Amino acid sequence: MAVGCAHSKRTPEAELPKYEHVFQKPLTEAMAATRQLLEERGYAFEDTEDPNQLVTTWSDPDRAGTRNTTYTRYLVTGVALSPRQSVVRIFRMTQQTTGNDAEWKKLWWKVYLERAEQLSNPFVKEVDFDQDDAATKRLSMLRAAQHGTRDLDLEQALTLRLESAPSVEVLAGNVAEEKRPTAVRAPEFYLERWSEEAPAEGPCTTSVRGLPQLLHPGLTLLIGEQLGTNEVPDVVGHVVCQAAQAGLAVVLGLSLPDTEQARVDRYLASPGAPADQDALLEGRFWTRTYQDGRSSRAVMDLIDRARALRAAGLRVSVVAYDTDVLNGSERDAAQAQVWTQRRAAKPDEVQVVLAGNTHTRMQKGTKWDPAFTPMAHLMKDRSLVVLEMSYAQGTRWGCDLDRDSKLVCGLVGATPAPAVAARAGLSPYIQLKETSPTEGLQGLLYVGQLTPALPALLGPQGAPPTDPTPAPRLPGGFMHR
Repeated sequence: MAVGCAHSKRTPEAELPKYEHVFQKPLTEAMAATRQLLEERGYAFEDTEDPNQLVTTWSDPDRAGTRNTTYTRYLVTGVALSPRQSVVRIFRMTQQTTGNDAEWKKLWWKVYLERAEQLSNPFVKEVDFDQDDAATKRLSMLRAAQHGTRDLDLEQALTLRLESAPSVEVLAGNVAEEKRPTAVRAPEFYLERWSEEAPAEGPCTTSVRGLPQLLHPGLTLLIGEQLGTNEVPDVVGHVVCQAAQAGLAVVLGLSLPDTEQARVDRYLASPGAPADQDALLEGRFWTRTYQDGRSSRAVMDLIDRARALRAAGLRVSVVAYDTDVLNGSERDAAQAQVWTQRRAAKPDEVQVVLAGNTHTRMQKGTKWDPAFTPMAHLMKDRSLVVLEMSYAQGTRWGCDLDRDSKLVCGLVGATPAPAVAARAGLSPYIQLKETSPTEGLQGLLYVGQLTPALPALLGPQGAPPTDPTPAPRLPGGFMHR
């Protein structure tokens, strides 16, 4: 029997998950992704009246000359919690048919019935025996009660498909900027680092384990992230601070368009007061209709942290290395050129470059573009270290295409693939891993459980509304958001 996923032996307690996972997706999109996942594994579907349910056809078991057979199919049930929140439950249904060959006295009857059974499916139609209608009734009685269990492996595959995809980055192009009125904001909007006294223990309050062993003049540290989190900019700030406090000159690379460089430079040279923060956020990048996570409050805070490190006497600079007028491989080639040219001009500088994890891949090609050449592939040299983000499951702010190919930005679920998954609550650390000589030095940067970093400016719509709908609970009272 062909089954779409492997099933390990589970105890009765393991048949239910400890919590319901809530997708930050409309139910229609979550169900469409579930249907696609099952179709890719070879399953066909029956028609259902309820659009929030999917039912596959019964499988054809491997018949080995016996009338004891097991049929399987999948039942999928979706629950809409809000317009952009949903729960999907996948059940693996089984039904067994049992025969008693001992009651058949003549061998030819057994051969005849087994042959008829091999050519039939009791869930489609009754077996038509011309010679003995009693045989038809006997096979009809072989049907038994159905049994269903949650397929946690398939649910995990669905979660990774919906929540572990690369971040979508929205390019504004060379659209002319409009003059905007001077912002009037409440006092609590502004970062307060500018008015606070420097901590007595120094600017670096958190150490990243494993970083001192990597630090050396000329290091290029390329960090791939899922956009729109609080944790990644926070930990990258620790990395920059720790490297600068070691006496090294450090440049922080952010995926901002190079048109923002002048504003960033002015801000780094300013006291960071509210008026300076307003001036930083005047650019189109911060006020785009679609905020993809690169212009988050956490990124704004990271720039302000770099300003504070400079004010404390550390050698830190910030480079906006992205472009809004190129796309695909051309965009990544332009990004890589920024850093190769800067390395030639400043051979001893430590480069800490933060980028979406599609750009930090060492190998060419993606699912959507086999010819794509990422930035990291073009930056290969002995001093390059590529770190992939390691994290615990959470949520982030990002953009995605809905079923109508329209761009939608908001809260997005973030589920790590097994290779980068880690438990929550640990202090940040770097862990190197073995790779081939062609891949260069690579590793993981642990950042913790992800939480969403909202856009630094949300425009006239204000903050996204909170959803008062509680997540459904399972026996035991466990709940997950």
